[in-house]
Amino acid sequence: MHDLLQFDQQATLALNGSQSLFLDNLMITVTNTFAWSLLIIMLLYVIFKNNSWKEGLCILLCIGLMIFVTDRLCSGWCKPTVARWRPTRDPEIMYLIDTVLNYRGGRFGFFSGHASNTFCVATFLAWLFRSPRMTAVLYFWSATTTFTRLYLGVHYLGDVTVGLLVGLTTGTLFYALYYHLRKRFSNPIPLISSQFTSTGYLRSDINSFITVVFLNYILVTTFSLTRGII
Repeated sequence: MHDLLQFDQQATLALNGSQSLFLDNLMITVTNTFAWSLLIIMLLYVIFKNNSWKEGLCILLCIGLMIFVTDRLCSGWCKPTVARWRPTRDPEIMYLIDTVLNYRGGRFGFFSGHASNTFCVATFLAWLFRSPRMTAVLYFWSATTTFTRLYLGVHYLGDVTVGLLVGLTTGTLFYALYYHLRKRFSNPIPLISSQFTSTGYLRSDINSFITVVFLNYILVTTFSLTRGII
């Protein structure tokens, strides 16, 4: 166990920080949920365009409940119970950690809420849309937002790894819950068409969502480039 903890510390220090002001600005921006507002708006559009309002509300209810449960499991139970210091608060390495704008987070960091929340959302949506391109983009988004926690030094590699696994599990379980609830209201018929995914989502809407995701990345990157100038 001691060797594993030592490896976790060394790996985290290797991934933490840089000498780049641009990367500092980018990581502190990407880690902020509000930076992805455009993505959230487009997601709502795709969901309600391709479903009845009842099914759309059911999807949002499941996503909201999933995030609440995951957050409570992380912040409400695991962090205070395990009580593992964040790297930025750990007396052993806190003075070796590169911080950005003196951002250190709370006291405890096991496991990562960013990792669990983003990966549970990505997993749920991957099951929902059933589009390989969409799945790749969603997990890319999850991975980049999760990496910011290592770069900023507010989580150990082990924290985000466990958070990722929790996210994958809860995302799958809550999709199964949604699928069960949906079957009670209707019996969806798998679509065989080049225009739709197997779960009934227009591929053109999926492509539009993917375009908006990358547009959001461009906006975040542009803001990060100008942040030190404005």
